[in-house]
Amino acid sequence: MSSNNKIKVLLISVRADFGGGPEHIYRLIQMLNVEIDFYIACPDDYPYWKRYEHLLGNKRMILIPHRKFKTSAVSSLILFLHKNKINLIHSHGKGAGIYGRTLRLLTSVPCIHTFHGIHIGEYNGLQKHVYILLERIMSIFTKSFITVSRSEYELVKKLKIAQNKKLNIINNGVIIPAEVVKEKIFDGEKLRLITFSRFNYQKNTILMIEILKELKRQNQIERFETIILGSGQNEKVFKLKLEQNGLSSFVKLLGSVDNPADYLKDAFCYISTSRWEGLPLGILEAMAHGIPAVASDVTGNADVVRQNVNGFLYNLDMPERAADYLLKLSADKELWESFSKASRKIVEKEFSIEKMAEETKEVYFRVFNQQY
Repeated sequence: MSSNNKIKVLLISVRADFGGGPEHIYRLIQMLNVEIDFYIACPDDYPYWKRYEHLLGNKRMILIPHRKFKTSAVSSLILFLHKNKINLIHSHGKGAGIYGRTLRLLTSVPCIHTFHGIHIGEYNGLQKHVYILLERIMSIFTKSFITVSRSEYELVKKLKIAQNKKLNIINNGVIIPAEVVKEKIFDGEKLRLITFSRFNYQKNTILMIEILKELKRQNQIERFETIILGSGQNEKVFKLKLEQNGLSSFVKLLGSVDNPADYLKDAFCYISTSRWEGLPLGILEAMAHGIPAVASDVTGNADVVRQNVNGFLYNLDMPERAADYLLKLSADKELWESFSKASRKIVEKEFSIEKMAEETKEVYFRVFNQQY
């Protein structure tokens, strides 16, 4: 242990741009920095490189490529580990996991790995087989695993990519704001639908087109304003589809923003079209503000959206059901109020940032004490 009796933990992420994974790491550092000496390996991406630097200082940071594995980075990381006498490695996400387990093999520093979603939805049969085999091999060099939701835990068990005795469920957590959205949102001209997106295969934002088309078909599109925060490789295709379907005037694409909470303050409902999640921070942040959700019934979403309690789940192949749920919620203020209160209560009880940080700290100390 370090001279000041703190465990030294190297966090690894191959992303530091906008997203739930980098935000999770930022909040973890913020909550535990007094008790744990954190160091971080990540790309020089906006905005989180600077945010991590503000918390840790430049000397506790080491640059690695954005979503790439390079042997030169491994060599630099080994020197960084030895120089700073790191006690534990904590990798976040698939790419970081390769670095983390490789370092464990080459240095014997114990590794903890957090999945943040099992990203095999785009893989063909062979690719899935290779991924599962690689994860099973890497699990040998992993001291402990963290799944960020119950459904992710069940998927990891089903795929047999980690030994059950090494698995820990630690739900993602968010900051609980002082105020919640009020029923006055119904007094405006339009009800605000909001979603956070990366415009990729996983987030499946293109499905929003079908939901909006159904609202338009029922002559209800004028009642809503859809705001999408984020950017990504399929954004141009999405814009084109909006134009082709006469929907552009009903959707605001605001790109990646530094203050997403500001857009939640007056929101009516959070929409998710994802094909899978780990545990989505976007929905949790919305729920913390008292915003109900209409979400695809997939891993991660199903852990936070309870049908007819704080929102609705719909099948990905039935976007018209999502539209019907929006209309049902918009027509019943008492139902919306009930969902709003339940959303806030669920987050306070199960998904607070304090709970997430405390349970992660317990894993750190358990692994450290087993090793040393």
